[in-house]
Amino acid sequence: MKRILLTGAKGMLAHDFMESQKERFEIIPFDRDYLDITDIQQVEQRVQESQADIILNCAAYTNVDGAEDTGKKMNLDINVLGVFNLAKIANRQNIDFITLSTDYVFDGTKEGGYNENDEQNPINNYGLAKYLGEKLACEVNPQSIIVRTSWLYGGGNEHKNFVNTMLKLSETRNELRVINDQFWSPTYVMDLSQALWDIIGNIDTFRGKILHLSNETSNNGITWFDFASEIFKMADRKINLTPCTTEEYQTKAVRPKFSKMNNNSSVQMRNWKEGLREYLSKP
Repeated sequence: MKRILLTGAKGMLAHDFMESQKERFEIIPFDRDYLDITDIQQVEQRVQESQADIILNCAAYTNVDGAEDTGKKMNLDINVLGVFNLAKIANRQNIDFITLSTDYVFDGTKEGGYNENDEQNPINNYGLAKYLGEKLACEVNPQSIIVRTSWLYGGGNEHKNFVNTMLKLSETRNELRVINDQFWSPTYVMDLSQALWDIIGNIDTFRGKILHLSNETSNNGITWFDFASEIFKMADRKINLTPCTTEEYQTKAVRPKFSKMNNNSSVQMRNWKEGLREYLSKP
């Protein structure tokens, strides 16, 4: 049975990944209390102790606005140094390495969706760190598998995500203003987890590759307003939604206007509405 060392074990993606595990793999989960990925000696020790065949890195700093100021160092430590350490040790131990990246490695000027080999040009510190993490991982370990994804939701009620936030706000508010000029694709983490299992099950095919994995959307993708509207429609919540612009909703970090990613791999994911419907149907 192959053994998978999983980082970021308390996170939303890791939660659903472990929930959807297949019988032919054994998962060794680590959160930051037991594995500091910024400490390369500790990384090597944990990898050796676990006798892992694969490292799946779900650890990440994801506070996009925080990365602009108070979280700047943590963003670099986890998303750059941590990824570098894991990739280097995986290469040294001759085991496979998969890490998660983001649509924010792109500048958002391209309509119609970004392809895997399109030029990267991050416009905020979070995107820059993820870009540098990708770059260093591939340099130190050319067999690294990079999975770019976007706007994750899932993991159940205990995890913070846009769907849960919208539903909670609808309990106390009658109206909301939601951004309607940033275009992307949402990702249901249970669907992403299944896609990761597909990669792991056929890992010889994907070594050294970059994959774009998000739920399917048409044209340029959807906006926050589109997503919120569908959430309330499916959940049968009555609330007055008003679209607003990015300029009207100021944030510390600049976000890409267009960041949908095209999936040109054999690992495909279903339509975003199907994933959302399943998530909302869970107790």
